[in-house]
Amino acid sequence: MKKFLIYILGLSIVIILLFSLITFITDKGLEKSEYGNLKEWSDIFDKKIHSNIVIQGSSRAWVQFNTYILDSVLNADAYNMGMDGTPFDLQYVKYKSYVESNKYPELILQNVDWDTMDKNIPVFQKYQLLPFLNNHYFGEQLLNNNIIPYKDVYLPFLKYTGEPKAIQVGIAEYFGIKHYASPKHKGFMSVEENWNESNFKKRKNGGKVHWVKDPEVEKLFIEFLQDCQSKNIKVVLVFAPYYHELDNIIIDMTGLKTYYRNIAKEFKVDFLDFSTDSISNDKKYFYNASHLNKKGDEIFTLELARMLKEMQIVKSANANQSDK
Repeated sequence: MKKFLIYILGLSIVIILLFSLITFITDKGLEKSEYGNLKEWSDIFDKKIHSNIVIQGSSRAWVQFNTYILDSVLNADAYNMGMDGTPFDLQYVKYKSYVESNKYPELILQNVDWDTMDKNIPVFQKYQLLPFLNNHYFGEQLLNNNIIPYKDVYLPFLKYTGEPKAIQVGIAEYFGIKHYASPKHKGFMSVEENWNESNFKKRKNGGKVHWVKDPEVEKLFIEFLQDCQSKNIKVVLVFAPYYHELDNIIIDMTGLKTYYRNIAKEFKVDFLDFSTDSISNDKKYFYNASHLNKKGDEIFTLELARMLKEMQIVKSANANQSDK
């Protein structure tokens, strides 16, 4: 029995060491990879972002807020931190990590919509968080907001369980087999696709859904606005365009916009609602009901940039450089 226990113990140690080695290689490989959202996280932790405008939100941010146009029209330096399928709890962690490591932006464009206040369970595209858990502040933020389990932080050799693609990318990057370059420009990328009617019919046939307001996430959103006020960071809430027939799918869209309008009023920030613009009536500007394609994002961002310019809400990037 004693020999058997020693054998089991020895085998367990070997397995843990093997998993730890794989984890180390994967971490180091992903840290230098630009796969998916990794480049944006790396830019944050490497203190490479010096932008005066930052965009936050889900995929409706990173595929719709065109950083080329914002930079050109406003003479600005914009950076898009939008993430696929991400409610505000993880957006808030990204914001906190950003302001902890980088110069505060002058302006944050916060996209809001029907699932901004949802809960991030389970976390979508978890791979993007895992290589940076050695950053104590980041890990604590994720734990405090219940975005990842404790085992991922305190048993790190298990964190890539169920993430075979992340391991593949990390190993390929570590050994120089393949580099995954980002197709994005400062976090933004246009989607050059046309409307897919069959996908929209599936969404309509899926039935009506309610917009979500989780009280814990709402509390984080309020904390975000208060934190920006304390740091003298201007915030503009933006409701980006969507195809108008979503009004028949998402219940009480009017109430949703009133909710954000009231928050904006309470915290004395601007709320720009583009959801009723004429662009929302034409399928040629969308690749699905929630997301603009390249034609659409250019029209939307140009209008947004012009409004911001008229509001004189942000200095030019050149002016900010001279203030340093």
